[in-house]
Amino acid sequence: MVLRFACGVTAAFVICEAFGWYPTFLATILTAALLASVPGPLSGKAGLVLIVVQASGALAAFALSSALRGTPIILFGAIGLIIFLSFATIASGRGFLPNLLLLICFSTIPIVTMASPQQGRALPLAFTRGMAVAVCMVWLMHALWPRLRAKRAANATSYLAAPIRMALAGTTIVLPLMLVYLMYGLTDALPVLIATVVLVITFDKKRSVAQGLAMMIGNLIGGMIALLAYLVLQVAPSLTTLTLITFGIALMSARQIGRGGSGAAVGLMTFNQAAIMFSLALMPGSSSAGIWASRLLQFGIASAFAIGMIIIVLPREKTRGR
Repeated sequence: MVLRFACGVTAAFVICEAFGWYPTFLATILTAALLASVPGPLSGKAGLVLIVVQASGALAAFALSSALRGTPIILFGAIGLIIFLSFATIASGRGFLPNLLLLICFSTIPIVTMASPQQGRALPLAFTRGMAVAVCMVWLMHALWPRLRAKRAANATSYLAAPIRMALAGTTIVLPLMLVYLMYGLTDALPVLIATVVLVITFDKKRSVAQGLAMMIGNLIGGMIALLAYLVLQVAPSLTTLTLITFGIALMSARQIGRGGSGAAVGLMTFNQAAIMFSLALMPGSSSAGIWASRLLQFGIASAFAIGMIIIVLPREKTRGR
């Protein structure tokens, strides 16, 4: 599992950086999500379904935001309903991956489209390409290192709360963040909202405060790892150096994810944060200290808000006796 995860996410990241497929972190975090959550190798049909779902969701989110751009109240009402239904379906234990992809599309693409229609127009292709790369990496990694025995998914989430309550909690976390980014015209909403959605989905309510603190620390550690990786890359900038650095980061996270339990969600969160921040730093004009600190602050505020709302709305669940 460690080799599958580390090699898969490294290959996805390096390929996207080499070909300039921005944002390069999309394929990386999608590959990480698939390798960490899918219990076995993807069949050809399942992989194609995921690509179609990602493409359809991205196109639908862009078309909806473009058509209702002049009526933001109706647009946010429709988005809120879609997000609510997606969270409710996941909370009821059905369709984890397809609904996660829909959540990512409808929580990010409308904000980018309304702030910058030109950038929003390129997102459906970017999301589809990222999922295609992720599926190909999963197929290749499972071919190289077949799974010997079935294990429970590392970041599988089993919600004990009522689906409606979980859906309301998720909606009250994601929609306010979307409104803040739209009101203040912040252009880098995509990585923060994706990380927030993944955080909400993988949060373990049984550990509540402890899990929240661990995820906040993981968020900070991921940002620091990305900064250190960027500084090391500047010493000897090359594709080989980039590959070795990314593999080292992925290897550390893969060991924690492979252990399973609540620590797996923290390990996945830390890796996602490191991959996103590292990817953003490598983009032209994005490596200044001010931009770096601003992005890390945005991630910190968003994760603190999400974790605080989860703890308030969904208090710690007690384990029942026999």
